[in-house]
Amino acid sequence: MKRFIMVFVLLDNLITGSLKRAFPTNWERTGKCKICGNCCKEILLKATPRQINSPLFANIAVRWISWLFDFILIRVDRENNYLAFTCKHITPSGKCGNYFWRPSVCRNYPLLDYFDEPKFLPNCGYSATKR
Repeated sequence: MKRFIMVFVLLDNLITGSLKRAFPTNWERTGKCKICGNCCKEILLKATPRQINSPLFANIAVRWISWLFDFILIRVDRENNYLAFTCKHITPSGKCGNYFWRPSVCRNYPLLDYFDEPKFLPNCGYSATKR
């Protein structure tokens, strides 16, 4: 069942990628992944304040994300409106143990926002330049 749903996630990723190429952000991603695994150790998923503060929504979202992507909840950051997860597929060498089926949040990292300046983890191999 999970793999069946992931096919639609991959299809969504393909469509989203096409739209990103048609309508690029003001930033261009440069550099490359160092395969250190730091981005897999703390995955921040943004939510609205209302979503974060709703026990029902937070519970459903955490269960869904944990089941579908094999993420493990680390904490709920109510101050910045993030759900913080880690991934159970990261190997000791920093590589993904589920590379083909990895979710779109992993495939698209680091995500370049349309409105805000990009933020990167310390020592990340990626950076961004203004177009």
